[in-house]
Amino acid sequence: MGKERKEQGKTLPAMEVSLFCQQVAMIMKSGIPLYDGMELLYQNYKETEYAPAFEKIYVGVRDGGTLYEGVNTAGYFPDYMVHMIHVGEMAGKLDDVLESLAAHYEREDRLKSSVRSAILYPLILTLMLAVVIGILTARVLPVFTEVFQSMGTDLSATSAVLLSGGVQLGRIALVAAAALLVGALLLFLLWRMGGKDQVLHLASGMFPRIRRLLEKQTAQRFADVISMVLSSGYSLESALDMIPEVLPDERSAAKARLCKETMEECGDFAESIKKAGLFDPLYQKMIRVGVQAGQTDQVMGRLSHIYEGEVEDGIQSMVSWIEPALVAVLTIVIGGILLSVMLPLVSIMTSIG
Repeated sequence: MGKERKEQGKTLPAMEVSLFCQQVAMIMKSGIPLYDGMELLYQNYKETEYAPAFEKIYVGVRDGGTLYEGVNTAGYFPDYMVHMIHVGEMAGKLDDVLESLAAHYEREDRLKSSVRSAILYPLILTLMLAVVIGILTARVLPVFTEVFQSMGTDLSATSAVLLSGGVQLGRIALVAAAALLVGALLLFLLWRMGGKDQVLHLASGMFPRIRRLLEKQTAQRFADVISMVLSSGYSLESALDMIPEVLPDERSAAKARLCKETMEECGDFAESIKKAGLFDPLYQKMIRVGVQAGQTDQVMGRLSHIYEGEVEDGIQSMVSWIEPALVAVLTIVIGGILLSVMLPLVSIMTSIG
């Protein structure tokens, strides 16, 4: 199933997945037969880029009779969603599962948008920095050098050093900006070619704040899956089986597998969570209390919302820190280049006067 989707190389965006789940849930709650509802959705999407996906769903439901068969045949949907639809159909709670999936992928879309902003905005500022410095180095400084030479006044040693330093500063800044942009492009290509785990491992190793955000995202997804599966009537073991497939990287998946293995050995979910190190100590205590009270799905749902907010706040904090840092670098570099021009000019004008 996952291999088929991977070979197609195309998956619907998270928001489109969320809208699809919302629409199917409304169709089921309204009493419209699933076959007719899928035909209606296919007709509505017939003129869009997603028409092939909905056609395959329609054909799959028509031939197989279940929504699981339809989305599985389409091959455009995330593995987690396909699996959860299968769970919902077997549990007789498909409409509730679809509503939970709609909320889940809406949160995923918000998170991805935050991540895109956190990455794209600094890259745009870096590109602007490179353009401005390039213009100053390639166009402005040579003009002033020619002006100094045409005035027939020799530059003092200090002025010559300043002018040369401005040129060198601009070149160094250009090289640094180019290296950053090339590095970002290489990481993007590696990500697109299936090297997601390598990119995340590199980023988390270089930046502790990114590592902490990934840990929080792992905890959020873990709690979200546990909450949804348990509320759908399935066992904790079933939830632990599917969790590794939806976590952001292999390191996180390994923690989830450790949790499952510990659960099989001791039968204590709270202790398994503690050993895997998925949650903060305070939240581990919340989980233990929730398990003892028979409210595991509720406490995990609550933790999912808590961690979701922490991840979004963390990303916004990073963005708010990166912006002034880049502006400060831009100001220092451009100011240094301009001073390297203006100080010799002031010196020459003073000597002439």
